[in-house]
Amino acid sequence: MTHPIQNARVLLLGGFGRVGIEAAQYLLKTTDARLTLASRTGKTIPSEIDPQYHDRISTLTLDATQPAALEEACQQTDLLISCIGPSGIVGDSVARACKKTMTPLVDAGGYDPVIQSLDQAEKDDPTRVPLVINVGLLPGLSGLFPEHILRTIGAGTDIRQLDIHYVGRDAWTYNSAWDIINSLGGFGHDRGFCYLDNGRIVSVPMGKAGAKPAFPHPIGKTSTMLIYAEEIVRLANQHNIPVARVFGANIGPRATMICILARLMRFYNSDKGLDRGARWLARASEKDMRKMEPAYGIQVDLHDATGLAATAQLMLTDTYQATGTVIGITARCILQGQHNGTGVFMLHEAIPHDLFMSLFEQEDLIRFIDIRTLNDQHTAEASV
Repeated sequence: MTHPIQNARVLLLGGFGRVGIEAAQYLLKTTDARLTLASRTGKTIPSEIDPQYHDRISTLTLDATQPAALEEACQQTDLLISCIGPSGIVGDSVARACKKTMTPLVDAGGYDPVIQSLDQAEKDDPTRVPLVINVGLLPGLSGLFPEHILRTIGAGTDIRQLDIHYVGRDAWTYNSAWDIINSLGGFGHDRGFCYLDNGRIVSVPMGKAGAKPAFPHPIGKTSTMLIYAEEIVRLANQHNIPVARVFGANIGPRATMICILARLMRFYNSDKGLDRGARWLARASEKDMRKMEPAYGIQVDLHDATGLAATAQLMLTDTYQATGTVIGITARCILQGQHNGTGVFMLHEAIPHDLFMSLFEQEDLIRFIDIRTLNDQHTAEASV
């Protein structure tokens, strides 16, 4: 833990988007910070913000792709939240500006190459503020919830294998869809269907890469496929877990077909393909949501030497609101000095898992949570 930041000034890039507005509302409700919402073009305070908070909000016209302007803005703030994207286009530019100006950062995007780039730079130039990368649902909560399970019901158990399933659907924005298509190709390092086995990334054929987890309504039983997740590789290594398998699926029917097509045609290999895939996925997911509701679920299975030792599921009622809340909680913890110090972090490394989950559970976003050991003795259960 560190010292809290008094009379904090928070700069929110992308503060007028769906996620940015949710993050802003959370911080206005739970802290006394003053917020500046930035965008490329001049805008007024979003109508979604309660007028009682307008005296704590200002707006700023800022092009975050201009390094000098971004660094100048960083020097006038105590914490920067980045909700701009797509992540693969923004890259590490915001993170490097924050590192240079010693401005704490909560980055909703990031993605694997950013964390790898920043980690490499740490060897010669250690960061003197917290830079928290990949703060969303996937990555983000996708690592923190397994961390919470490992630290609670997995504590004291020799976990030999970690299996995690992520499923989700919503009407994705173009930027979100762009990042999803980009992730299908491993962000420029296409490993195919694979998993971690004793320090090695092992590839498997498509026919052996699937699984069928069952979630409560409205998700139900679904099909998932092996994916590479840098976040879980780090988590497994930190807990000395030899084998880690991550399965994922975009479960809207039209969105699923677009993701399959994008992977088969390797849309992620070119800017033109990424743009086409993002536009198609955004349209397909919007059509899916005309008759379906948003959903996001995580299942965590812990295996010891004898087999399955514990399993846990978490389902959320929303994706964009939940993402904004995850960002807001992370920012709140940094402002209040309730984080794990300075350096480059992913979410599960930055904020104490028990504190984060306690704050998250207060926000009425969890539709269902079920945590049980092999003998079916529930350690926690709740449903809405």
